[in-house]
Amino acid sequence: MKKSKALVKTQRKSLDEKLKAFRFARTVVRPKSGWIKAIREALGMTSQQLAERMGIQQSGVILLEQREVDKKVTLETLERAAQALGCDLVYALVPKDSLEKSIDDQAQRVAKDLFSKTLHTMDLEKQQVGKSETNLHLQELATELKNKLDSRLWRGKS
Repeated sequence: MKKSKALVKTQRKSLDEKLKAFRFARTVVRPKSGWIKAIREALGMTSQQLAERMGIQQSGVILLEQREVDKKVTLETLERAAQALGCDLVYALVPKDSLEKSIDDQAQRVAKDLFSKTLHTMDLEKQQVGKSETNLHLQELATELKNKLDSRLWRGKS
């Protein structure tokens, strides 16, 4: 069942609010050795002790720490390591801008792309319009794309 456009907009705004708490996290630099090893060492825990707490071999901890550095560790494994270290795994995708701004910007890009084709045809047919009228049509199209959550919004790489 498809969600209503109003519900999606409400959910988008709600997510934007929740994600504000994570924006600072983007500036935190991951230790070169990875979080697992850095926290383990800060706690004075050996890799053998972490292995015992996780119920795996010591070589598994060494591999886990390397896989984290290589960005090839699963969330499930990170969760197990976090629990064994007395930590919580905090996971989020944090948009560079708000979701609202992201969709506004994307709607503007797509509207401009769609409208440029129309303007080209109008130029060929000597039916040019003024800049203010063009901008008004662009804004109306962008608003329509956004409000209808038009499927063209996220096609391709726009």
